[in-house]
Amino acid sequence: MTKPVLLVHGAFTGSWVWDKVVTELKLRGIQATTVDLPSQGADGTLERDAQTVRDALEVVHEPTVLVGHSYGGAVITRASANNDGVAHLVYVCAALPQAGEAVSDLLGRDPEPHDDLAGALEQRADGTATFKREVARETMFNDATEEQLAPVLDKMGPHAVGTLGEPATGLGWQQHPATYVITLQDKQFSVALQQEFARHVDTVVKVDAGHGPMFTKPAEIADAIAAAAN
Repeated sequence: MTKPVLLVHGAFTGSWVWDKVVTELKLRGIQATTVDLPSQGADGTLERDAQTVRDALEVVHEPTVLVGHSYGGAVITRASANNDGVAHLVYVCAALPQAGEAVSDLLGRDPEPHDDLAGALEQRADGTATFKREVARETMFNDATEEQLAPVLDKMGPHAVGTLGEPATGLGWQQHPATYVITLQDKQFSVALQQEFARHVDTVVKVDAGHGPMFTKPAEIADAIAAAAN
């Protein structure tokens, strides 16, 4: 019997980021749900994001495959710690922090950094920021076609940037089986950094995509998740 799946988005996006993957998982007979994180607003924190995920897991009532993309990796790491509702973790080109590390720390020690995050953002007075469209086109969705890209850029929104500096407390990947999906054209988290993350998990999958494989390679992402759910 397949396990249910809960999909957690990254920064500057929302639950909609998983739409194509949800469709692919349904074709494979897998129930998948999504959440919208509080960090889309000014009062968002990493802990509030993690609590949102914990609450969603409780609704499912059975051990669940928890999937995180990008910043969402930090969220699932925290939410899955000491949580019996988690059956497996899947990191999709996602942050996988050590104790006390924040996402900004991970980016800061990337051995092959591609972009200056601060320069990619439009800061807002409420403590959130948005990702510059031209930078997102080049560094997040560099493998996307124009048809794939246009609706994504239109939907991208703000993120509470303080969450990127909040350190990890509780490392769920030490307690649960885990899969890491390395994206080989990624210009946000280099392949070298992802390979470092992947050393801490049980299963590694490689996908020839940029930082948004949910749009450009949804079937391959669904396959990786399905392997964890079956």
